[in-house]
Amino acid sequence: MGRSPILLTALILTACAVPIKPVTIAPAPRSYLPGVPTAGARLQSAWWRGFADPALDRLVAAGERRSPSIAAADALVAQAAANQAAATGAFLPQVSVNPNVSRQSFPTGPNGYGAYTIDEFTGTITYNPGLFGARSYAFRNGRALTAYERANAAAARLTLADNIVVAAITEAGLEAQIATDRAMAASEQRLLTLLQGEYAAGAIARLPVLQQQAQVQATMAALPGLLAQASAQRHALAVLSGVAPADFAGGHFRLTDFTVPADSIASVPSALVAGRPDIVAARALVSADHAAVGQAVAALYPSLTLSAQGGYASETFNTLFEPGAALWTLAGSLLAPIFDGGVLHAHEAAARATLANALATYRGTVLTAFQQVADALRRTADDRASVAQNNAAAATADDAYTLARQQFKLGAASYNTVLTAQITWRQAQFTAVQAATQQLLDQAALGAALAGE
Repeated sequence: MGRSPILLTALILTACAVPIKPVTIAPAPRSYLPGVPTAGARLQSAWWRGFADPALDRLVAAGERRSPSIAAADALVAQAAANQAAATGAFLPQVSVNPNVSRQSFPTGPNGYGAYTIDEFTGTITYNPGLFGARSYAFRNGRALTAYERANAAAARLTLADNIVVAAITEAGLEAQIATDRAMAASEQRLLTLLQGEYAAGAIARLPVLQQQAQVQATMAALPGLLAQASAQRHALAVLSGVAPADFAGGHFRLTDFTVPADSIASVPSALVAGRPDIVAARALVSADHAAVGQAVAALYPSLTLSAQGGYASETFNTLFEPGAALWTLAGSLLAPIFDGGVLHAHEAAARATLANALATYRGTVLTAFQQVADALRRTADDRASVAQNNAAAATADDAYTLARQQFKLGAASYNTVLTAQITWRQAQFTAVQAATQQLLDQAALGAALAGE
C-alpha cells in the first residue's frame, strides 16, 4: 500500500480543503438613535433585578428551573452536542470485531469434499480521512450548530424572564386599576347616598339621583373585566413559572413592589451584536450553513476509504489462533463521482441558497434588535415626565372633586359641577396608573432588548 501512488496522493489531499468564498457580515450600526449616547458597559443577563423586587427574582428563578420551554431548549442543546460528537466520530478510525462460525459443504467439488466447519475471529479497521475538507467542514458545521442551540437556549431564558416580568407588571397595573375603580365606586356611592337623602327631603329632583346611580353602576360594571384580565395574568405567571394555575402560590404583585430602574446609558452597538442571544444564534447559523456549503462542495470530489482486516480462520477451534491460521487484508477505495444526474450540484445549490437565507435572517435579526432598543430608549426617555405630569393631574383633579363636593353641600355648586369633577378625577387616576404601568413595561422592554452575555 505504501507504494500506491493513488493512496499516497489521497493521504496528501486529506489535509487539503476546497476553498469556498468566505461570508461577509456587515458591521454593526454605530448608534441606536441620533444624539443618544452609548457606553462600553456589558450587556446585562439578569436585567430584571433592576426592579429590586425579591418576589420577582424568585419567580424568574423558579421559571428557569421548571419551565417546559427551558427544558426543551436544553434538550436541543444536548441533541446538537450529540450530533456534533457523531459528526466528529465519523471521521475517526472505526474498529469492529467479527467472530464467525460457518458450516460449509461442496459435494460437487473435484475431490468430493464433505461438510466442514470454519471458525473465524477477525477484526476490521476503516478510516475515512475526509478529503477536500469534508472532515473539517463537518466539524465546523457541528460546532456551529451546537453554538446555535446554546444561543437559542440563552434566548429562551431571557424571553421567559421578559414574559414573567411583563405579566407581573401588567398584573400590578390591573390591581391598581381595580383598587382605583373600587375607591371611585365607594366615593360615588357616598355621593349617591347624599343625593338620595336630599331627594327624599324634596330638596332636589329625581334626575340627579338617577344620573349618579347610573355612574355608580357604570363604575362597578368595569370591575369584572379588570378582574378577569388580572386573573389571566396570574394564570400566565403560573404557567411561565412551570406550574398549573391551580397550584400557583405566588403573591399578587403591586406597582409599589417595583423600583423604577435608574436611567442608564445603553451599551455600545458592537456589544449588543456580540452578546445578544438571538443575534448570536443567527450568526452561528450562518457559520453552520457556510460549513454545509463546504461539505456540499467537498462531495463533488473523490472520497477515500482505508480499511484493514486481520484475524484467524481454521477448520478446528483448537488451531484457530496458531500462526498458520492468520489472515489479513489491506485495502484502499477511492470513489470519484462522474455522473450523478446533477444531484450533487443541486445539493450544492441548495446549500448556497440556505446560506443566503441565513445571512438575510441575520441582517433582519440585527435590524429588529436595533429597532427594539431604539423604541425602548425613546419611550423610557419620556416616561418620567409623563408619570410626573399624570400624577400632578390626578392630584389636581382630586382637589377639584373634593372642593366641588364641599361646595355642593353648601349649595354653592350644582350637581353637574360635582359630576364633571368626579369624572375628571376618575379619568386622571386611571391615566396616572396606566402611565406608571407603562413606565415599568418600557423599562422591562429596554432591559430585555439590551440583555445578553
